[in-house]
Amino acid sequence: MKITSLYAVNFRNYSSCQLQLPAMINVFYGKNAQGKTNILEAIFYGAFGLSHRTNTEEELLKLGSDAMAVGIAYESFSGVHEVKLKKYRQQQKWKKEIFLDGAKVRPKEHYGSLNTVMFSPEDLQLVKGEPALRRRFFDMQISQTDPLYYDLLVKYNRVLLQRNRLLKDIRDNGSKREALQPWNQEFMKLAAAITRKRMLALNKLENIVSEIYGSIAQNQEQLKVRYELKANNGELLYPTNTAAISEDFYGENLAQREHIDILRGNTGIGPHRDDLQLLLNNISLRSFGSQGQQRSGALALKLSQLEYVHREIGEFPVLLLDDVMSELDDSRRAQLLLFIDGRVQTFITVNDRELIPDLAGNAYFRIENGVVWQA
Repeated sequence: MKITSLYAVNFRNYSSCQLQLPAMINVFYGKNAQGKTNILEAIFYGAFGLSHRTNTEEELLKLGSDAMAVGIAYESFSGVHEVKLKKYRQQQKWKKEIFLDGAKVRPKEHYGSLNTVMFSPEDLQLVKGEPALRRRFFDMQISQTDPLYYDLLVKYNRVLLQRNRLLKDIRDNGSKREALQPWNQEFMKLAAAITRKRMLALNKLENIVSEIYGSIAQNQEQLKVRYELKANNGELLYPTNTAAISEDFYGENLAQREHIDILRGNTGIGPHRDDLQLLLNNISLRSFGSQGQQRSGALALKLSQLEYVHREIGEFPVLLLDDVMSELDDSRRAQLLLFIDGRVQTFITVNDRELIPDLAGNAYFRIENGVVWQA
């Protein structure tokens, strides 16, 4: 997969930006706060319809604007395509439109059309950060190759929100517990389907992560990834094999936790609580790994995301490296560049262009105050 052009109108600090992007390695360099990351954010927004930096889309609009647009032309095995997104205010309400090859589409039809993987300094926290980081990493990986999974997540989050509201209503206003039953049934069905898909994907991911970590670490250490079904008190739930994950499994656990869920006003089990555990030689990488080992683990996870998508759909996604090169030491930086050279179209932001050696005919772009010059 390869992006050939990008335009952005009233996006962050860009009034208007149009770029031709023929190279496999595109390096955007310049001082801080000039707009380098905004270019990558525009690509990410074009691919997913959301930002990797904020949950409030209105923050993406250039100050004082009431409309913005992002358009990306790209090539894939299925041909030449174009995705366009518009966000605008109409009668005091915000509206959003997505077009794929000229046809207006819904978010679930858009998701996975342009596959990208983002790697930013925050992703170096994948190993030792909060479980939400690892869930988001895993969900985005699966969603890009499985449209049904994305739809399941959307439905699950709606059901979870409604169930949590009802739990609070039972606690605070004395509503009847029987009202939980239809929401429990829908929750059980969706939770089981999501968890089964996650565990099947993990079976594929684990082999990839192990291979990549071995090449990065260049030693006999073995990295494994384990799926953990967790409750909100940290309790591990069993079973941990795909065949045993059923609606009955979630039904039994919901029944056991109903009283405490009502007291807390939230649902204490489910895919929104689960985690990925990384084990280095069967020991927790998060708890006992050195900083270097943890960074190698995070890098292995992000590269495995590229390889996972490649194996599932037959081509590599586009890689976005946001100010991550300066965070890696020489060895890990070399391993990353070796992996992408000549086969993964990559967009890189750096302060110092010398951090990126010439690979497969790099293109360099200097950015200053929201203006881009090709160097």
